[in-house]
Amino acid sequence: MLPSPEPSTLLVCTRCRAAGADPESPRAGAALLAAACAAAADDCAIRVIGIACLSGCKRACAAAVMAPGKVGYVFGDLPADPEGAADLLAVARAHQTRADGFLPRADRPERLRAGILARLPPLAWVETGEGNTLAWPG
Repeated sequence: MLPSPEPSTLLVCTRCRAAGADPESPRAGAALLAAACAAAADDCAIRVIGIACLSGCKRACAAAVMAPGKVGYVFGDLPADPEGAADLLAVARAHQTRADGFLPRADRPERLRAGILARLPPLAWVETGEGNTLAWPG
């Protein structure tokens, strides 16, 4: 399947703080964003953007992947380390290559199989009512 002409966007919450973290310590979300930006530096098919809040505070760190006309995902419980960033980039690349953006559980990195906070249908499905009758694959 051909990749979408538009890049998938990876949003990383910059305000996420690890549970029990010292309020004066650097935010884990900012560290995850820096690692994701470094991992995606040469990848023009993925856009990485920091966002002030994804409201996943109880499941920090949180990130989302989205693109026009595709299923979007919000993930939580992400480690703020280079491996966590690499997993996010792997998901964003897989999202980019699928016309509908659907990411079967088995195709996601192990650490991103259980951390889904939300799976959102493309807005076009909602506007046309297609999402009311469409069965999700997998």
